[in-house]
Amino acid sequence: MPLKPFEAIVIGSGATGGVAAQTLAEAGVRVLVVEAGPDLSAQAALGSEPTNSMRRIRGLLSGQHRQQAQHPGYWKHNPLLYADERRYPYSTPKDQPFLWTQGRQVGGRSLTWGGITLRLSDLEFKAAERDGQGQSWPICHQDLDPHYSALERQFAIHGNRDGLAQLPDGCTTTPLSFTPEEQQLAADLQGSADIEMIHSRGFSVHQPSAECPWPPSSSPGSSLQTALSTGRVEVLSGHLAERLMMNRDQSRARGVVVIDQGSGMRIELEAALVVLCASTIASLRFLLLSEHSATEGGFQDPSASLGRHLMDHVSTCRFFQVPSRSGRQSLQDLDPTSQLSGAGSFFLPFGSLPPQRPEALPFSRGYGLWGAINRFDPPWWLKRNSNCRLGFLIGHGEVLPSAQNRVTLSETVDSWGVPIPHISCRWGENETAMVDHMHSMMAEAIGLGGGEIQPLTDLIKMPLIEPIIGNMEAMKAGAPPPGYYVHELGGAPMGSDENHSVVDAWNRLWRCPNVLVVDGSCWTTSAWQSPTLTMMAITRRACLKALQPESE
Repeated sequence: MPLKPFEAIVIGSGATGGVAAQTLAEAGVRVLVVEAGPDLSAQAALGSEPTNSMRRIRGLLSGQHRQQAQHPGYWKHNPLLYADERRYPYSTPKDQPFLWTQGRQVGGRSLTWGGITLRLSDLEFKAAERDGQGQSWPICHQDLDPHYSALERQFAIHGNRDGLAQLPDGCTTTPLSFTPEEQQLAADLQGSADIEMIHSRGFSVHQPSAECPWPPSSSPGSSLQTALSTGRVEVLSGHLAERLMMNRDQSRARGVVVIDQGSGMRIELEAALVVLCASTIASLRFLLLSEHSATEGGFQDPSASLGRHLMDHVSTCRFFQVPSRSGRQSLQDLDPTSQLSGAGSFFLPFGSLPPQRPEALPFSRGYGLWGAINRFDPPWWLKRNSNCRLGFLIGHGEVLPSAQNRVTLSETVDSWGVPIPHISCRWGENETAMVDHMHSMMAEAIGLGGGEIQPLTDLIKMPLIEPIIGNMEAMKAGAPPPGYYVHELGGAPMGSDENHSVVDAWNRLWRCPNVLVVDGSCWTTSAWQSPTLTMMAITRRACLKALQPESE
């Protein structure tokens, strides 16, 4: 492609990269989107069976996906959408495993995103003002509300208006229907306890067609597609963004250095604005390589906190069975829209306002329980009890920021001579106590609904693959290690003071304001909600601000 002059460089083409490109291009800006991975067709990206299953076996045996295969999404999507761990390595302390899911292709991890879209409330943005743990965000819900709304309208998000303080309502369309078994659980909870169950909010399951080959939840099926349609956006795939190039006084970035993944050649690309959307850990590596301590003439980080306070969502899962209210036949065969999806599921949205119990909460912050029943059932003859339907509850809870949880640069380098990320992250006492509480609330809710908690291998017959499934992290009793939930956040947090944050309230590097950091790395706290909608809202807000004269 001709590398013509561009006014902005967007690094990464996933959920935030697509929104950044769209926002800037619709305002008339010429944008180059840099993506490390290939530009796949929809057919190649989505794949089909049995080829996808054969790729999974090859990925496990070869070592390509030994870490990423721990996540259930790996067994749902095309393994081509999970990066080769040998090509993109990272390191951890021996006693601190971290499961890093990497999407190295145009569209990034938006192609494997579950499509849940939840807003954050001021209970999360300002949590530190209540409990003194860490820093509060320099923004609030009102700052993001117009951007949340614009994205929800664009994506036609499904969901109810539930009037919850801990989960602000959005601009949603009609929620997807509960399955019969979910309807029964909702009724049981409403009649027997103070546990509220709501329709999940998000995208419905994608039904590929010639007119709509990409999932609308992915950037190639939404924001990036819209950006490209303006004629002002080009995508440079197969090129890894290595570091910033700075001007002489280190006050602004001139552009970025990228590495051609095929030849290993380094190329300098110049632009007046750089928007970093590479995903949290990849963005932290890029920033660490660009900072003054690693690169002569790099940008200055007055807080000396770059890479610290890495977070994820702490999670745990319970599978269960309930009596079938819809016979033995597959509900998904009768109604394809009933498949598990961001909107085709439910929430017990406790957040920071869990049900009142006599005993005090043994942890700070909050969590939610995401679940579904009769949305992933195998054929009846593979179930150990053919007259039951299968369900799950997955907790995802807020993780307290800790300076000990961090990303640094390893002395080991990759195939292109770039230091690989070293990830040190472990759960603390607060997370352990939260997971114990999740288990008790799961047992209470499932019991009230007449369900029975059992290991998945006791619910489904799994010839040949049962040993593999049984060893997956989701099958274990406790919390999987950090990274498992694919919601890594932090390391370059927003703040109101350059001595305690890496970017300002508009996502600009404090000492290099023409660089925006808008993906999960800019998060101050992890909150408990699924983060992608908020990441995209932050991106839209920051890019619109960058279009204004600096005096405004």
